Amino acid sequence: MTSMTNNVRTEERTDLGIQLAFGSTSRPVAEFRHRVRGLVEDHVSPLVSTCERDRRFPREAVAALGAAGLFHERWSGGIHGDLGRSVILSEEMGRAGLGGIGIGVGLHLEAATSLLRGFGTSAYAEEVLGRALDGESVCCVATSEQHVGSDLSAVETRLTREGDHWRVRGDKWFVSPGAAADHALVLCRGSGGPAIVLVPRTGLTPVERWATTGMRSLETVRLRVDARVTDDAVLVEPGSGLAAVGQGLMYERLALAAQVLGALDLASVLALTHLKRRKQFGTPLYRHQALRLRVADLRSRILVARRGLYATVAEISAGGRASASDAAALKVTVAQLGEKVTSECAHIFGGRGYVEGQTPLERLWRDFKVGRLGGGSDEMMWELVAAGFRPDHALYEKWIAT
Repeated sequence: MTSMTNNVRTEERTDLGIQLAFGSTSRPVAEFRHRVRGLVEDHVSPLVSTCERDRRFPREAVAALGAAGLFHERWSGGIHGDLGRSVILSEEMGRAGLGGIGIGVGLHLEAATSLLRGFGTSAYAEEVLGRALDGESVCCVATSEQHVGSDLSAVETRLTREGDHWRVRGDKWFVSPGAAADHALVLCRGSGGPAIVLVPRTGLTPVERWATTGMRSLETVRLRVDARVTDDAVLVEPGSGLAAVGQGLMYERLALAAQVLGALDLASVLALTHLKRRKQFGTPLYRHQALRLRVADLRSRILVARRGLYATVAEISAGGRASASDAAALKVTVAQLGEKVTSECAHIFGGRGYVEGQTPLERLWRDFKVGRLGGGSDEMMWELVAAGFRPDHALYEKWIAT
């Protein structure tokens, strides 16, 4: 009974944080979280085992959540949609241990759909957006190339004019979930600079499926792009592509942070419960101070990171500046925390924590390594944070002898 009561109190505190951040009343927040949790448990969680084994991203996950109206609800409202619902949806997918499936849903909903919603003005783009929000179409964003990682300004995929059509040709690396996508938003280079073009499945060919260490159900591929499209498929004109991608990446990074934090709740609660149930030398592991304080440290870091996420999205939702620097800071900090927490929690389970199928921790540990690369490497995130630095010369001269 005590454990159940503690779990309820933990969720009440989490929902209170959402309420304070987004100005929502407790009932709608709690109801939405409960609804999301039920939908994920009923329709998505049962897919994880098979999709991890087969290295397949399940379109049915997008279909189930979209058909339930969650995607429309996330993007209701102003320019940023409802960031509160984005956080809850992402947290619950993380807490359910969805791994690559959850990240793939997030890439569809946050990265691709935000670009369609923000820049899609043609009837064609609006139709694709509607199908994406309904869960009838899976979308992805294709940016990286063999020799292009973080420096997206160097993309070599070409956009050229051919009569009354455009031709898009090139190879994109590390596209997730590339093989399952009905449409890809392709970053390419036109005569005036980087552009974004909406390419249908007929112009996309998976040529290599990457055998990734983690996120196996994300279905990351090398994608060959060769398509002829009309003017209404050019989502962002040449020269403005990088700025547009940056906007999509901001939403992706915030959602990634929320999903990792949800998964860290799962990992740390499992570790804490194991300490109280497992006995060594006739006493529960929790009675050993070194282990007890280790978990206390992890839970403290998770709490502080979550409050930072809530404060950031609350400021954005209230009309504050949507800062790429803030989103990058959250993403890199939480990604590194995810790698540390899952490693420590797996360690607490001893040998069982290192064996596949005994706990979810070894998979979470493998999965979260990519969090420090996907959506931008640690170094790129720190560069974005550094770009936001502003010196205070008056303060310097007050305290430092010159």
